[in-house]
Amino acid sequence: MKQAQLKILRVLLALIFILFTVFIFLDFREHIPGGIHTGISFLQFIPSILKFFAVFSLVSVGFIVVIILTSLFGRVYCSTICPLGIMQDFVSRLRIKTRKKTHRYRYDKAKNFWRYGFLALPLLILVAGKSLIGVSLLDPYSIFGRIFSDLGQPVYMWINNRLAGLLESMNIYALYPEDVTIARGLGYIIPFIMLAIVVWFSFSRGRLYCNTVCPVGTLLGLLSRISVFRIRMIESRCTKCAKCVFACKASCIDLKNLDVDFSRCVGCFNCLQVCPEDAIKYLPASRVEPDISVQPVQIDTAEQERVQKNAGRREAIGRMFVAGLALAGVSQRVFSQDPASADPVTENPAHTPEQIKTDTTGKFPTNVENKIPTEIPPVKNFPVRPPGSLGLRHFNNRCTACHLCISACPTGVLQPSLNEYGLEGILQPHMDYSSNYCNFECVRCTEVCPTGAILSLTEEAKKTTQLGQVQLILENCVVYAENTACGSCSEHCPTQAVTMVPYRDGLTLPEIKPKICIGCGACEYACPVRPHKAIYVDGHNIHQVADEPEIEELEETKMEDFPF
Repeated sequence: MKQAQLKILRVLLALIFILFTVFIFLDFREHIPGGIHTGISFLQFIPSILKFFAVFSLVSVGFIVVIILTSLFGRVYCSTICPLGIMQDFVSRLRIKTRKKTHRYRYDKAKNFWRYGFLALPLLILVAGKSLIGVSLLDPYSIFGRIFSDLGQPVYMWINNRLAGLLESMNIYALYPEDVTIARGLGYIIPFIMLAIVVWFSFSRGRLYCNTVCPVGTLLGLLSRISVFRIRMIESRCTKCAKCVFACKASCIDLKNLDVDFSRCVGCFNCLQVCPEDAIKYLPASRVEPDISVQPVQIDTAEQERVQKNAGRREAIGRMFVAGLALAGVSQRVFSQDPASADPVTENPAHTPEQIKTDTTGKFPTNVENKIPTEIPPVKNFPVRPPGSLGLRHFNNRCTACHLCISACPTGVLQPSLNEYGLEGILQPHMDYSSNYCNFECVRCTEVCPTGAILSLTEEAKKTTQLGQVQLILENCVVYAENTACGSCSEHCPTQAVTMVPYRDGLTLPEIKPKICIGCGACEYACPVRPHKAIYVDGHNIHQVADEPEIEELEETKMEDFPF
């Protein structure tokens, strides 16, 4: 294989990885098998490390594979496997299309203060406060996941709904609409800010983000200094045309000294493809390239560097500013509806307990509304976490808030946290029962977690896993406070942890059995009173096993023989 073809191979592999990674975050209909999720997350560096310490198995040694690849070939992870890095390459490609007449990149010295500062910061937070907040905010896979889960998936579903409506008008039912659930507050703002930062960095300065902010890039850069294969410049062949410098998105080729800072090289192989004299090689460090004497042409590179530094800088900043305003405006118009106010009110019969076990829409019909606003707020000692997350400490110490579980959740009950876990757990997923409820038989989130923060559960184990216990504020209940018939909480409980007992004037009040409650939140979501629910789920610090509900034995009746 010619060395110039290494770029073609790298691009093909990168396309495969980025397409599958994007689809697993946008796949709201569960078309992609779980094996694809496992394969993609296997090679993600930080999630693999966290999963290794959580489960200690061969499925969690992907980070060792990445270390071996880096020791052999340099930072090929950054340009072939890392989804955030590949996304930056797409943005850089836009720069080429929009600025063809100007030189693209120039050599720049390593910004070691910022590189090692951003590497040390999450480690110091982890050691001092035993918190993953620094890691989760800077992990490239988690940043990419939050962008496509919190920003990309709602847009994707909105487009799906518009197409479904259009096709339905033509009596074509290939698509069907879905409820669009978007993150709230910082759960939407932080991914948008990170998207703007990454796009600006990559559009204006190539891979400066990877070589300045990203701790994974810095860590792998240290390892790539001793890699077996490296980019080398052959002095006898080089004419100093500077084409390699202009093509290097990592700005790591020092033409003056004919040197490549391989700790910053991301292995894109652009330089190999553009060099007209074949003066750049990707070779083992110990190999000596035969010397082919060519009289080098001395040219003045100072003017080229000056042009590269100044050309189009204002134009790039202006483009990004306008694009950011446009994206913000579109997002505001598309998603201006408050998801909390989307509870449907219909006249359909209430769901039966059997229906709730398989219902994935989360639409509970109710005709009951409280006329007097409730005043007693619920008191929750712990937030409700996803099934399989075991204890609160286990979850907080392993979740990087990549939001893959959020994008995979069919009911949308998993939402990014704000202050539910405190600052150390910001953006980590929690069960938001104002948005929806947890499907009784669903284990989707336990199948996709890449870090081991959510461990795999069978459907049978999920049905008895107690995420929390039901609590009742009788004064908030519309039956007790306003003498209005209701029973939504009991009708939608899959384990009958909430039942109705006689009250007065033919009315019935809810009665709770916390020991058989699994904390799915169906009762809380179905409760019609506002602003404070009459029934809610208080999460456990450590998940428990719920008691099995009592099954009433039916009296056996003997049938008389048929008279004929």
